[in-house]
Amino acid sequence: MTRCTPSSGTRLANFFALALALGVATAVAHAQTLTTVSVATGLTKPIQVASPVGDTSRLFVIEQRGIVKLIKNGVLLATPFLNIDSAVPEQTYSGLFGIAFHPDYATNGRFFLHHTTGATSAIVVWIVEYTRSATNPDLADAASRRVIMRIATPSTQGYHLGGTLLFGADGYMYIPLGDGGYTGDAGGGQRSQSMSFLWGKILRIDIDGDDFPADASSNYAIPPTNPYVGGASATDDPIIAKGLRNPFRCAFDPVTGKIWIGDVGGTAREEIDVFDPATEFGANFAWNCVEGTLCTTNANCACPSSALKAPLYEYTHSLGLSITGGAVYRGCAIPALEGQYLYADYQNSKAWRMNLATGSPVVTDITTQLAPVSGPTCIGPDAAGELFIVNHTAGTVRRITSNPAPPDSDGDGTPDSCEVRPADINGDGVVTAADLSAVLAGWGAPGPTDINGDGTTDSLDIGVVLADWG
Repeated sequence: MTRCTPSSGTRLANFFALALALGVATAVAHAQTLTTVSVATGLTKPIQVASPVGDTSRLFVIEQRGIVKLIKNGVLLATPFLNIDSAVPEQTYSGLFGIAFHPDYATNGRFFLHHTTGATSAIVVWIVEYTRSATNPDLADAASRRVIMRIATPSTQGYHLGGTLLFGADGYMYIPLGDGGYTGDAGGGQRSQSMSFLWGKILRIDIDGDDFPADASSNYAIPPTNPYVGGASATDDPIIAKGLRNPFRCAFDPVTGKIWIGDVGGTAREEIDVFDPATEFGANFAWNCVEGTLCTTNANCACPSSALKAPLYEYTHSLGLSITGGAVYRGCAIPALEGQYLYADYQNSKAWRMNLATGSPVVTDITTQLAPVSGPTCIGPDAAGELFIVNHTAGTVRRITSNPAPPDSDGDGTPDSCEVRPADINGDGVVTAADLSAVLAGWGAPGPTDINGDGTTDSLDIGVVLADWG
């Protein structure tokens, strides 16, 4: 999408471009009605939730002050998973912001944090690694800390630090960073656009390698397919995209492989960007040449320019003031929500869902449905793809579900239709004589009828069928 210049004629063109290219409608929903169920209360400034791949029993929640707590089987455990409060001096715009788990966390126990140190005038962002305790999977080894990356703010402002860590299907870590400034891009409008800074960029690194053995603060490798590898400066080697203001919350869509970015705006617009790492290396999201689709007065940027990537959607400050990027729903419990993007606004305590089924974004306000919404800092998925909203101000985590809620006969928070039932051999949703017959037919052999996984189909597998009957 071509950008508009600030002249009066192109402002009019901007309205037409926005209406035609985005085709956005704010819908009065006759689709899925949602509600929330309380999962955890009494938290201190919770800021994100996340789960390791395949672990549907654990949901980790981080608090801004530097504490990682664990919700296990729906219950908030009293003992924190990890407490680095003393190492994370929390301030309004700093603290512990993000957590991500290694794709092979189940076997290697490695996880990563995005946190800050220092006063506002001298903030440093740290990407660090810890490992799970060797004896207790509900605790981390606090002594296992290893620095992956250290990024110091190059001015006295120290804001817009990003906060999300992501792993792609390629196994690499993606790190979206803000411009490090305050209202505008600090550095004369050049930090997000300049390849001499990591600020305002999306970084992509290999946390299983080390290209800097002599640097104790750089324990990572550069993926050889990053777009700027081999250039005149090594500074730009981790960069795969630029032009962001503050992508505080971002999420991969596990189906499409695209990153959904909630980029916090400045004085006028909040925006949602979608980035495809498979095809868009080198993308420029345009800050601070453009805010949303509104050209700025930055004389260092050409506007309009086909080189600038337009947002999928934007909203003005009459609707909200600080976007909290969310996630695309890929769970089981709410089929009508499949493929829709849920997001929120921190300052106005609002939430929306976006449906792209018709090709253009159709946005529905779901604030009342998700109430109480109180300073939302994350809408994020667990390992099963179900979404949770984190309320920073209220200190709560709430699970998003349909209204009325789907049947859940065992009360474990997983709808009956989504329960994994190994004894349902034929996959018809119930355990009956047909499954018992399958066990008898497979007697003595390994394979799908060996329900308990001990290598042979026998009376123990019949016991599993009878215990799960119905």
